[in-house]
Parts: sequence; C-alpha cells; structure tokens
Amino acid sequence: MWPDARARRPPRATPTPRSRCRSRASRPTRRPRRTTTTRSRRCTRRRPASSRRWRSSARRSGAIRGRRSCGGKAAARKAVEFAPDLPAPRLTLAELLRAQKRFPEAEAEFERVIALNPKAPDPYLTLARFLVERKAYDRAHGVLLRLIAVQPALAQAHFLLGRLAVEQEQWDEAIARLRRAIELDPEHDGAWTALGYAYEARREPEKAIEVYREAIKTNPEDAAFVERLGDLLIRLGRYKEAETEIERLATEAPRDPRVFMKLGAIYYEEKQWDKAAEAFGRVLALEPSNLRARYFLATTYMDAGKEAQAQEELQKILHADPQSVDARVQLGFLYSRLKRLDEAIALLKEAVNLEPRRPELFLYLGTAYYRAQQYDRALSTIQEGLSLDSKNKDLLFQLGVVLEKQSKFDDAIRTFREVIRIDPAHAEAYNYVGYMFAEKGVNLDEAVTLITKALDLEPDNGYFIDSLGWALYQQGRYPEALRELKRAVEKAKEDPVIFDHLGDALMKNGLAEDAMTAWQKSLSLDPTAEAVRKKIEAERNRPRRAKGESSKASQ
Repeated sequence: MWPDARARRPPRATPTPRSRCRSRASRPTRRPRRTTTTRSRRCTRRRPASSRRWRSSARRSGAIRGRRSCGGKAAARKAVEFAPDLPAPRLTLAELLRAQKRFPEAEAEFERVIALNPKAPDPYLTLARFLVERKAYDRAHGVLLRLIAVQPALAQAHFLLGRLAVEQEQWDEAIARLRRAIELDPEHDGAWTALGYAYEARREPEKAIEVYREAIKTNPEDAAFVERLGDLLIRLGRYKEAETEIERLATEAPRDPRVFMKLGAIYYEEKQWDKAAEAFGRVLALEPSNLRARYFLATTYMDAGKEAQAQEELQKILHADPQSVDARVQLGFLYSRLKRLDEAIALLKEAVNLEPRRPELFLYLGTAYYRAQQYDRALSTIQEGLSLDSKNKDLLFQLGVVLEKQSKFDDAIRTFREVIRIDPAHAEAYNYVGYMFAEKGVNLDEAVTLITKALDLEPDNGYFIDSLGWALYQQGRYPEALRELKRAVEKAKEDPVIFDHLGDALMKNGLAEDAMTAWQKSLSLDPTAEAVRKKIEAERNRPRRAKGESSKASQ
C-alpha cells in the first residue's frame, strides 16, 4: 500500500514581514494633496471627448475591480449616455454592476451589449460565464446556444457548453459538445482535458486513456496530458504502462519534482525499492525542504528492509518539523518492527498528544501496547479511540483481538460480529471468528462457513487456508484437512503454527515421519513452542511395532 496519504506536505515558505522602518530611499514619494472638492464636482468635472476615454476613466477609478467608486460608476453611466450605440461603455457598466453584485442589472446590460453587436462572441461568452458563476445553468445554456446560432464554428462556445454539461453530469451532452470543440480546434487543451475527465467520471477509463493519448499526439509540448494519463494508469493499477509514460515525461522535464514524485510512487507500487528511493532522492535534490518526499523515501527504505536509512530520514523530518505526527507514527512502526517497543510507545503517545482527535492514532498506540503484552493499556487506549469514532472498523477489530487475548471469548466474538455488520467484506473478521471456534472446537460448521466466506474474499490467503484446514481437522475430516494445510504451507510464508497444524494432520493420516518433519520445522521457526516440543518427544519415545507384528496379531 502506498505510504500514508495524510503525510504532511512541506511547510510553505513564510514571507518575510515588511520592516516597519524603511529607509528614506525606499519610501514612496508623497503626492501633493489635492484641493478638496464637493462630491458632485468630482463626479462631473469633465466631459469626455470619446466613449473610449470614459471607459478608460472608469477602469482607472477601480469600478471594474468592485470598488464603490462614485467616479467609476458615474463615468460608466455618462459614457453610455454619450454613446448609447457603442458596446464598449455598456460592457464596462455591466462589469461594474456585476462587481457590485447588482446581478439583474448586470445581466440586462450584457444583453444590451449583445443586441448592439449580435455576432460578436465576447459578450455572449462573458454573460455565459457570469451566469454559470451564479449557477443559472439554464440561462447560460440558452446564451451559448444563441452564440452558436450566429457563430456555429466557434470552438470556445461548444467547449463552454460541454463544461456546462459536465457541471450538471450530463455526460452524453458533454462528450458530444467537447468532441465538437476539438474538431473545430484540435489544439484546445481545455476541451481535451474536460473530455478525458468526462469519460473518467462516467467510469469509462479506456476511453479516457484514448483521449489523453490522442491529446499527447496533438499537443506534444503539453506535459499536463502525460501527467493525467500517468495518474489514471496508476489509479487503475497499470503501473508498467504508467511507468513508461512518466519516464518519458521525466526525460522531457528533468527538473520538475512533481514528475519524480509520481515516478517514485509507481516504482514503490511495483516494489522496485531501489528505483523508488532514487526517484524520491531526485525530488530532494531539486527541493531539499520537501518533507513529503523525504517521508516517502523513509517509507521506501522501511519496506526495503533498510531500517537504518529509514530511521535517518524520519529523524531529519522531525528535526525540520518537530510537530510532525506522521513522522512519529512511521518511526514508531519502525521501532515496533525492531522490537524497541518502549521507544515505539513513547513516540506514538507523543503523536496522540499532538493530535488527540485522530482515532487511528489510538489504534496505532493500542497495537503497540498489545505487542508489548500490556493488554489492559491496549484495551483502554482502543476504547478511547472508539469514543471518537464508535463505528471505526479497524479499532473494533483490534478491540476484538485484545479481548480474545484476555480470554474474553464471548466479548471478542460479539466485537468481531459488529465489524462484519459494519463491513460485510471484512475478510479478517470472518476468519478470526471461524478460527476462534475451531481452536475451541465449538460451532465447527459455522467456523467452516465463516472461513469459507473469508476465502471467497481473499482466495490465496495462506493464513485463511490454514484456518479452514484446522476447522476441518477439528471436525475429523483428516484427508480434507491435510489437503488444505499443504496448500496453506505453499501460500503463506514460513509460519510455525501452520507447520504445527500440518504435522497433526499428517499424523492423523498415518504419515508419522512426515509429521515429525513438519513439527521439527515448526520448532525451528519458534523454539519457545513447548507443545510442539512435547509432540516430537512423545513420537520419538513411542514404541515401534516390530515387522510383521501387525499381521501376526491379525492371525
């Protein structure tokens, strides 16, 4: 799984505050104070020589930027009065009214501009955008259709109609309009992007991939399409294809850290640890303060089994950002793996104190207490997390694990059943209940049913296969149990419990020598397993029948 998505982004550079004491040379020259005039004189001081000058006056006064400027408002209206048949002053007035949120008046003024020059596209486009901002989609749609009626080959009009359809999730209309925009203007980047998005939103990823590939051919200089294609392929789990695309992008943009972040993510998913580390290292070479890249580099080192390098990178993060919760959590995981449980617990407690409203932090701390065999603390910590999120299936599952360890069998079963109720596809909960029943030798039919459900969800999980084999063994179905336990050994990594179960099944099937081999393998993996040691000793001390003894006895 890709590293924690909550990894904190690198802090933004803090702008240097302006000095209160500027040097004389840096101070702005003070303008001479104007003589105060009355408001009416300032508003009507000059008559314009042309509407263009009035429009310029309105812009300088700040009217279009939304200031409540008497000069701007008066100038715009005077320009309209002076030249009522010119679009420019009316457009200025419309923009002023829009900035002042006088929307009905602004819309009416935009319509007057259109009426003055019905074939000019800009007023239609401006009015359509204005209506979309106000979520007046139907009126915006009508304006754009009127524009297409007079300018049928205008790509931007079809594009905006397509975007409007995307906004309303009218996918067929969106795709048709966007394709028309691309036909009219093959280099319209926005139309290509929106078309790809429409196919993605309609859950047609293959068509989206085709769109992005075609966009890359049409616009080979635009790296954004390569990036979008790579992102989509990553989401689809098609890492090898994504790798090809992003590697090409890295060649074209060797100093873009975003490209190497994506490349590192792809290598990570493919478990190419060295390449992933190299890619994240490239990001850090370009941006040494990128703590997110450093976090992913540390995670890569952890998964590659390079604990020392991982620890070094995580400590660098904590040095740069002493409040980093995610670095503490990851370092806590690392210490837990190294059996440095006291240090892991200390770090995870710090994380909880820094962000006491994150339920998953209580899960991590509770799990660390569980591994340290501090079951009471594990229980109270997990319950505290559940007080923040009572339906958190991960916390509930870990609660069941702790309760089972405390021999609270019925409470554990109830908790696991609650996990299944919340998430009917929680394979581990099905397996855990089934295995608990098998271990106790109770409800064995239900145990087989539950474990079978777990295997329906994860058919190649060796531990689930072991659970099924053990449930069958407990039912006395020894040949079937042996078949499943042999399969479990093949699927799971070397596990002492599975070899112990296999030895028992082999013995019941009359294969004593093979049983001894399996038990010895189990003991080599866990030398503390006294029960397995006793089985081996008992089998060694068991008297052997002499050859032919069995046949003589039968006579």
